Amino acid sequence: MGVTQGAGLSLRWVRDNIGLPESALERWAGVDAYELLTKEAVLAPAGSEGLIFLPYLQGERTPHLDAYARGGWIGLTASHNRRHLVRSVLEGVAFSLKDCFGIIREQGLQLEQIRATGGGAKSSLWRQIIADVLGVELVTTNAQEGPAFGAALLASVASGLYPSVQQACAATVRVVERTEPHSATAQVYAQTYETYKALYPLLKPIINIPP
Repeated sequence: MGVTQGAGLSLRWVRDNIGLPESALERWAGVDAYELLTKEAVLAPAGSEGLIFLPYLQGERTPHLDAYARGGWIGLTASHNRRHLVRSVLEGVAFSLKDCFGIIREQGLQLEQIRATGGGAKSSLWRQIIADVLGVELVTTNAQEGPAFGAALLASVASGLYPSVQQACAATVRVVERTEPHSATAQVYAQTYETYKALYPLLKPIINIPP
C-alpha cells in the first residue's frame, strides 16, 4: 500500500488560502471552486514552466515515512502566476503517487491500468495529469466512493448475496470513463519527475526540523 498524505488536502489548501479573486467568484457564481481552479490550471503548460510542488503539508508516508517532511514550491519566478501554482499542485500530487507506484513496480508487479475514485477523480485535468505521469491508462468507475463501496461489496459476499468478491465486482463495478496517457506530455513529466524525486533528500537536512 502506498499513501500520499496530502493529496486532495493540497488542492484544498490552495483553494482556502490562495483562492480566486472576487471578480472571478462573482462571474462564476454557483460553480464549484475546485472546477474554477482547474479551469485556470489547464491554461498552464505541462511541467508548470519549471515550478515544482512538494505535497508534504502533513509530512509524508510513502515512500518517505517522515512526519517532519515539509511541502513547498520550488523554482518560483516572477513569470509564474496562479495558473502555474495550481497546476504544479496537481502535478506534485501525481509525482507523489508515482513514488508509491514505483515501490509496487520494484516488487515485480506490472501496472496496466489504474482506477481513480473520490473527489479528485472528478477533474478531467487531474486524471490526465496522473495518467501522463504514471504512463498507464486511468479509468473511473460507477463507484464514486471507493472505500465505502468496497466495504459494501465485502458485506454482500459475507451475507451470501454473491459467492465471491470477484463475482460481486463483476456484477456491480463498471468502467465509465477512460483516460489514456499522452506520450509527448509523459516525456515532459518523466524529466520533471527526476527533479521532483531529488528534492526531498536535498532539502531534508535543512527544513525537516521537529516543532
